[in-house]
Amino acid sequence: MPDACDGIWEVMSTARTIRRFTDEPVDDAVLARCIEAATWAPSGANAQAWRFVVLRSPEQREVVAEAARRALTVIEEAYGMTRPAADDDSRRARDNRATYELHDRAGEFTSVLFAQRRLRLASDMLLGGSIFPAMQNFLLAARAQGLGACLTSWSSYGGETLLRNAIGVPDDWMLAGHVVVGWPKGRHGPVRRRPWQAAVNADHWDAPAPGITAEP
Repeated sequence: MPDACDGIWEVMSTARTIRRFTDEPVDDAVLARCIEAATWAPSGANAQAWRFVVLRSPEQREVVAEAARRALTVIEEAYGMTRPAADDDSRRARDNRATYELHDRAGEFTSVLFAQRRLRLASDMLLGGSIFPAMQNFLLAARAQGLGACLTSWSSYGGETLLRNAIGVPDDWMLAGHVVVGWPKGRHGPVRRRPWQAAVNADHWDAPAPGITAEP
């Protein structure tokens, strides 16, 4: 397993979103470990009302590719993104190339759709607390095994109806997210984040938390 690691702090700090993948398939045993890890996540009332649908048949990959094409048109408009010029080597251009490569090759990869059963009195946002931790566990388990993974928006926008119909998702289940998984081109590396201290307050909005945010 290339670039695998089992230290939780290293896994979390290097679980960078991967958008460029090799052609090497993900075997069942590796994928199964990711899904098992997803089921270790907390779930409201321990209901575990989740479903993980692995999409890898040629027919379903074609549906995923169309969902990705529809999502890309929204992403380009939302972020003002265009395909970078060939001679542009800026960080933004490199990031955008990876995003376009992911969408252009969407039909080549294995991916997993995460679904959560709806409850009559609970909002989708509230129910997210019972499926989003499972998605994070999946991502961390993928990183621990050296896999790359990318949480996409392809099950939203125009892709939701496509995927619902192709998979046969019942109406009382929400599509919570969609993850592409594969062996990364290149290597994992530290995530790029703003200083965490800027997001921490104590007791009141905008009140400093010097004891917590002080350097160790």
